[in-house]
Amino acid sequence: MNYSIIQLAREQLNAFENDYQVLVKKINLSLFTLSKTNLSMEEKEKVWNGLLEYTKNIIRRVEEILEKLEGVRFSLNEVVLHEEKDNLIQEYHLLIKKLREEKETILRQKEKKKIIITPLRQKAVKTGYCYFCDISIATDFPYKLKMEEQNTLGIEIVEGAAFCSQECLLNYCKEYKNREKMRQEEEKKNKEKIARDRQMITEIQGQIANLTSRINRLEQRERELELLPESYQVERPENTGFWRRLGQKLGLAKKPSPLSRLERVRKLKGELSIQLEKTGEKLQKSLIILSLDEQKEQERKRLEKKNLLEKKKVSAHEKELLDE
Repeated sequence: MNYSIIQLAREQLNAFENDYQVLVKKINLSLFTLSKTNLSMEEKEKVWNGLLEYTKNIIRRVEEILEKLEGVRFSLNEVVLHEEKDNLIQEYHLLIKKLREEKETILRQKEKKKIIITPLRQKAVKTGYCYFCDISIATDFPYKLKMEEQNTLGIEIVEGAAFCSQECLLNYCKEYKNREKMRQEEEKKNKEKIARDRQMITEIQGQIANLTSRINRLEQRERELELLPESYQVERPENTGFWRRLGQKLGLAKKPSPLSRLERVRKLKGELSIQLEKTGEKLQKSLIILSLDEQKEQERKRLEKKNLLEKKKVSAHEKELLDE
């Protein structure tokens, strides 16, 4: 029974790895294409919801196998099965970690459906009407704030604007403050995201450089071993020290690998090459995410600049009316 679980976990691991690769490709494709489509926010969210559910299903199935695997028990003399179990558990935990990272990527994209906050839009001033509620104040006392008072309070009011009551003036100030606070929080959030994206890219670039260096060293070692006689390639038991042989019998040390030194180097180089390819895919995804976050911040700045220009136009128009 215990061995059948080990065998099942080993077979399922390859299937789960394939599911993970398919998921990564789907996410990368969605990151690249959705930003270039005319789909509505609801339609885009539907795509991300589908990917999120797909990811959760994979994680759930992986965790079920891992739970069975961790519950397996072997006797002390079954050293090989102990080692295989521990190796499988490590690989399953690593796979779950990678799947959760993809899940976080999807959740970040779902959060982007929120509307970009822009400063409070300045509407045109209507002479004789309250700037906040549009009630006529032609025969009433108009409430205003001087420029010095606006600067002190951190409030911007269009030149010539007046209010019918203290309540309307205070409500406008409150609305302006809340909107400005939301705008500043949105700006801070965008900048922090971009900073995290760039830090992630820096770390991935470091991983790629490290993997490339290791592969280069293995290629050098491979060339050196190819020049040596075959008798040197295989690790012989008679060349192993007494204490190491004793440790191997007790299961405290690894037994000699049936692979030759050259084969082990080639195997490790192949594993690192696959890891390098996956890391390259991760870098591409991180670059796409950075590009999308930068686009979002650029759009926020564009809308903010547009609003500022409109405010200047309104002020200029009011000045022209006063001059007339």
